[in-house]
Amino acid sequence: MSGISRREARECALKNIYAFSIAGTDNPGDFFELNCAEQEIASDDFSYELYMKTVLHFEDIDKLIEENSKGWKISRISKISLAILRMCICEFLYFDDIPGQVSMNEAVELAKKYDDDDAPSFVNGVINAVYKGLKK
Repeated sequence: MSGISRREARECALKNIYAFSIAGTDNPGDFFELNCAEQEIASDDFSYELYMKTVLHFEDIDKLIEENSKGWKISRISKISLAILRMCICEFLYFDDIPGQVSMNEAVELAKKYDDDDAPSFVNGVINAVYKGLKK
């Protein structure tokens, strides 16, 4: 696994979380390795750890998304926005060394890059609500 920037690592994790959520396979670790190879996605230890912690905690993370997405069912959220939300919330929950603001900024930037024009404000609203709830 090569040395890549944190932003590139997040993009790698995001692409794999997104693909994994669609593929519905049983082995997330093997899926990551195979998908990175097939898609020629650079990865590192951080991208793998972020991906694994996110996919292994979909259930807990999705509860937080549903509680904080005001009238939106998980099934109505675009798959890419859902992957971004899951990854950001995973950082809040399982990566104490990453400031919440950094995770939020990265999530909004990824939404701008990978989803439609409404996605960044939706993602921002949900993650802000989750973050405030977790801080209490």
